Amino acid sequence: MAAAKQMRHPLGGGLKVPKTAELIADWVREYVRQNKLRAGDALPSEVELRDRFAASRPTVREAMRILETKHLVRISRGASGGARYNVPGAAMVAEHTGVYLEAHGATQADFSIARLTIEPSIMGFIADTVAMKDIQRLAASVERQGGLIDDVSRFTQEHEQFYQTLAEICANTTLSMFVLILRELMHAQTELIGNALMYGGEEALRGRRAHVRAKEKLIELLRERDRESAEKWWRRHLKAQLDEVVASGRGDLTVKSPRRGA
Repeated sequence: MAAAKQMRHPLGGGLKVPKTAELIADWVREYVRQNKLRAGDALPSEVELRDRFAASRPTVREAMRILETKHLVRISRGASGGARYNVPGAAMVAEHTGVYLEAHGATQADFSIARLTIEPSIMGFIADTVAMKDIQRLAASVERQGGLIDDVSRFTQEHEQFYQTLAEICANTTLSMFVLILRELMHAQTELIGNALMYGGEEALRGRRAHVRAKEKLIELLRERDRESAEKWWRRHLKAQLDEVVASGRGDLTVKSPRRGA
């Protein structure tokens, strides 16, 4: 298929004219948005799209490939097959975010500073908006983690579960997405630098205990609906973590991207 044409702009430069396949892909995305499709819902058939756009079969299939590369479409074969809407997961978004951070040389210190900026506000939002039964879900995760002090692997898994629960109870979809991306990115950084920090003998054990105490204090403040204090406390906790990463000499290490399926 011919490449997209270039139109001359009055002020100079070129203006790209989208190919028909790109226009079809954009129309399908708008169809999904307007009809509020859920994962697995059927998309317009190839015949419908060919008729609507007076397009050839190869053009429609190219449009589907565009959507597949964005993880928005799943194609199944057979009598009951066809294109179905696929909801991208946080792991995929986090992987692309991690690739961007890797390529731009973001460091562990850079990532920790970003967490220091973002997470306290999320905790404040949770204090203001989340039902007490959901705060109890966070408390249960902290209690489980406290019982796993001597089991580093399960301790780390429960830490990730804390963020998973945080995302699930968050009443704001955008903030929930940020939490899930942070969770995936943190998992990758633990794989990169976690051994020394988590398996480092008595000092690491004290660090894990302090980590649990910090979460226990956070839960108290969330239960009290004390937004300001919850934000200040979590900022203090994350600042201590940042200082630890820098002091360990790992602050200049490049961020590692999550690997889906790894």
